[in-house]
Amino acid sequence: MTTPYLAATEISALQKDQYATSNELDRVLEQAIAGRITIDFPSDANHTLVTTAGSEEWRDKFITFTDVAVPLTADRDVVFPANGPLYIVTNSTGFTLTLKITGQTGATIADGVTAAYYYNGTDMAAL
Repeated sequence: MTTPYLAATEISALQKDQYATSNELDRVLEQAIAGRITIDFPSDANHTLVTTAGSEEWRDKFITFTDVAVPLTADRDVVFPANGPLYIVTNSTGFTLTLKITGQTGATIADGVTAAYYYNGTDMAAL
């Protein structure tokens, strides 16, 4: 079983190696409290944050978006998972980004801006 917002594995009463799960939880909490990641758009297209275990982009508290490798040519969407912590987001792409949940309208962040965003139970919203 995992926690509802950070998807961290919970310790089971029957689990033999509880330290391994505790270490994972420690890393997840550190990411949610103080983690920093820079996400460089891999293509000139909308980007969905990676949720694959071991390479998650969505758990870090501080996220900076750039377009160094592949310059953007238009405003883009960034799709977040429908959970997660409070984010401090910096947009360094030259274009406006819409931070959203799949199927929702989201909240925008202009180029050069750093602001707080969170999942409100339906969509991403500015704080």
